[in-house]
Amino acid sequence: MDLPFGAVCRECRQEIERRARRLGHLVAAATTALLVVYVLLRLPPDPRGRLVSAMAVAIWYLLSGMVVRRAARELLP
Repeated sequence: MDLPFGAVCRECRQEIERRARRLGHLVAAATTALLVVYVLLRLPPDPRGRLVSAMAVAIWYLLSGMVVRRAARELLP
């Protein structure tokens, strides 16, 4: 069975997804670590500010991982 032009076989798609997931985790972890250092240096003394900062770091990790995975899926051969 021939694939249409531009289509990717199942094994290739799984390999691309695996590589994208790994890259997403690495980039998200690295950028989140930098954000944690910045937040710790600028941490407000208010408990509410600490909670908001912690939530922002968690959201940053999730969003940056999703964006990198999506870009990697599109750009990886």
